[in-house]
Amino acid sequence: MSSTMNQITSRPNRTVRIATFLFALTVVFFLLAGLAIVVGQIATLAAGEAAAARHWAAAVAPYAFGGASVAGLLSFALSYRKQDPDRD
Repeated sequence: MSSTMNQITSRPNRTVRIATFLFALTVVFFLLAGLAIVVGQIATLAAGEAAAARHWAAAVAPYAFGGASVAGLLSFALSYRKQDPDRD
């Protein structure tokens, strides 16, 4: 078998590359959304507005949890991709 053929078969296909990129993007998104919740609550609590801290968390939480859900689903789907035993 030629080295060209080995290079072609060892590269991940386009779907896996897109799913991996989307997984990384959603992980960064939900981490930033979680950080926004924590920082927003700290700021509103420091200002003495406990009700505002609850409202802030309620407003931002669906985005953080949605991003975490999509990242989890992509992680689950990516765990089923074929692994090349020759690659580390």
